[in-house]
Amino acid sequence: MAGAGIRVSEPELRRFVTEVFRAKGMRPDDAATVADILVWADLRGVGSHGVSRIPSYLGAMEHGRFVVDARPKLEPLAPAAFRLDCGYASGAVAMMQATAEAVALAGRTGIAVGLVRQTTHTGAVGRYAEWAAERGYAAIVFAVGMAAMAYHGTRVPNVSTAPIAIGVPGDKGPIVLDMATAIAAGGRVRQLLAEGKPLPEGWALDADGNPTTDAAKAETMLSLGGPKGSGLALMFEFLTAVLGDNLDLKNRRQQNAMVIAIDVAKFRPVAEFVADARALGEAIRSAPRAAGTDEVLLPGERGGRVAARQKREGIPVPAKTWRELSAIAETLGIKPPAAI
Repeated sequence: MAGAGIRVSEPELRRFVTEVFRAKGMRPDDAATVADILVWADLRGVGSHGVSRIPSYLGAMEHGRFVVDARPKLEPLAPAAFRLDCGYASGAVAMMQATAEAVALAGRTGIAVGLVRQTTHTGAVGRYAEWAAERGYAAIVFAVGMAAMAYHGTRVPNVSTAPIAIGVPGDKGPIVLDMATAIAAGGRVRQLLAEGKPLPEGWALDADGNPTTDAAKAETMLSLGGPKGSGLALMFEFLTAVLGDNLDLKNRRQQNAMVIAIDVAKFRPVAEFVADARALGEAIRSAPRAAGTDEVLLPGERGGRVAARQKREGIPVPAKTWRELSAIAETLGIKPPAAI
């Protein structure tokens, strides 16, 4: 089946992704973790970080930048701090391990910090913050990768698009902010390119450092808020690559991250925190609305609604991604995802 309008159920997409990475030699639990991270993004309408990433992950394996059987090594640094040396292990596997370790440590000490060094693409960092918040913890997660964004005042890629996610427990589920420090993540550009759509103005520069709306010519992303976004991206690199001793200025493809977990119960009862979070959210919603605004949404609500709908109706898969997944299935000898 090819063309527009292709939808796949969540369980079927998880099944397919898991089988792809198992076929490439990944342990079953690790393959399921990768599937969880990719499908979570697709469910929430963030296709730039979903199954469209599978071809690039497989390409990274071929070039030794993604080692399927690598096991991240945990190194305690202090009672509430650790480092995870990944050796190009799956970013999803490494980040879930780091998040779980940070939550466990914070349960004993109140707050914990974990450095993740030399991993692969982390996927949507909001999933890790959400996972911690589901368990009654607040979390801050940020990551840096290849240089793809221009630092404010320059016109070449020299900092990462550096995403950050912050999650807290809420009365209707976690409240999670998940954003890049660029106006848009590089994956979104690739998605628009695959769909044959132009970029909005102010997103990117071409190879000569000039503004472009042609996704095929976009070489450098622009930062969110000018010096604010690029400043955050640079500081995240200090706190991950530099602090973790994994800065390579000749190869700006290194992936590094930090996970901070806070045990809410060490500060106050979780139920009281959630009640006040609900009150604060209601106060924000009830404020006078700007012209043309029908509804005020809290961080993560839009994605949550999209996920609920797509759990019922299926996850849309662009035609180009569908063809790529079908080809991968044939190459690996596994059943392709079944369309609804």
